[in-house]
Amino acid sequence: MAMRWRKYIERQNIFTLPCDRLVSHRQLACCHSYCVVPLDGNNLLIYSNLHIEHKPLLLTGHHGEISAMTFGQRSNPVLLCSASADYIIVWDIELCQKRVREGKEIISGTVIGTVLGEVVHLSFCVSDERVAACSGASVHILSSKRKEVISSLTGHLGHLTSAEFCPWNEDILITTSEDRTFKVWDLKTGDVCYQSFVLSASPLLSVFFLEDTRYLITGSTDGQVWCFSLHDDHKCHLVTKMDLQKMEKRHHQRCMYQAFGSQAGDVTNNERDEKSAVVDTAKPVFKMASCSPFIDTNNEHLK
Repeated sequence: MAMRWRKYIERQNIFTLPCDRLVSHRQLACCHSYCVVPLDGNNLLIYSNLHIEHKPLLLTGHHGEISAMTFGQRSNPVLLCSASADYIIVWDIELCQKRVREGKEIISGTVIGTVLGEVVHLSFCVSDERVAACSGASVHILSSKRKEVISSLTGHLGHLTSAEFCPWNEDILITTSEDRTFKVWDLKTGDVCYQSFVLSASPLLSVFFLEDTRYLITGSTDGQVWCFSLHDDHKCHLVTKMDLQKMEKRHHQRCMYQAFGSQAGDVTNNERDEKSAVVDTAKPVFKMASCSPFIDTNNEHLK
């Protein structure tokens, strides 16, 4: 049995959780209060981020291997959605914990979808009322409260890789695809508001929103990132493009100059010689998140 480890970082503490199989290309889930890892393929272990000494909560209900999972947007109640080829299930984490404390033998979630194929990505809207599930070249919009397919949207030429609700207008959905494009959908009509041009030679993988500036950001398997403005007319305009590999190299060079000053050139040349035989690897953008600066209480400076 291959053993892989997932690491979760909170400030300067690293919490290492066991995972019994390779999950590098699966959608995993973590929120402020909880994180979840699959167990035996079709079960879930829920760990508390706030009380790491607590025993993890075991959730069972899937027959097939779990392929995607995500937490809801709200903190009360905390909802978790998990998907396999047979079921898509929404779990109320606090309710499940209450049933365990009461000694209930059966802890069940709400089945909101069945036999929709292999789901590779899940997301909740801002109100947690709806769930988007990507399967094949389609995205299915489901009710989070009952078994109901509200709509199914198809239009990409390749399999979908992600779908995210717009945080300032949850009737707008963005999808990315292996066809190297993204689409902006109006969920009220089911129409495409905007379709991007082919952005890359590699598939697009993820979408992230900056609500303050009304930007959407998408990333690809080869480490390219594009930032677009998303206006009220739902038309997207390119703001900037970034290459993560080049950015990493520039950052490394700046750090070397700060550390070694005028001798940095010799150091970088030596490193370049040592790495000349090493092939650069791609930096797929599986997921993006906003990282705010925080105060290091030990060093008392802003990081």
